[in-house]
Amino acid sequence: MMLNWQSLQYQLPLMDDEQISRMTQELTKPVMARLLALFLEDGQTQGEALSQAFIEQNAQQMARLCHSLTSACGSYGALRCQYLSEKLEQTCKQGDAALIAVQYTAWQAALDETLLWVASYLNETR
Repeated sequence: MMLNWQSLQYQLPLMDDEQISRMTQELTKPVMARLLALFLEDGQTQGEALSQAFIEQNAQQMARLCHSLTSACGSYGALRCQYLSEKLEQTCKQGDAALIAVQYTAWQAALDETLLWVASYLNETR
């Protein structure tokens, strides 16, 4: 049986087009590019930290990292990543190791796709 969160995640876009276009209108291109570059860097750094915590099976550390990732993703409209970070944080707090592994894998795939999207967006706007 497919869990509800799994089908829900695919209904969410990687990035919220409305939020991206609103940011693009409100900010100059160089500012927008700088912010997205920071998000890209931060996403890679936090992603590596979360991977390390996962390898060490440190659910508390994972929950902390997910918490800050949730708000970072929310700021940039990275909807799928935001949703999965939130779900993973809750599961880490409950300590369900099997579900943590499944959600971590889904989160990692969403983060990778999101960071690829941001990188290609940055390349297009240069």
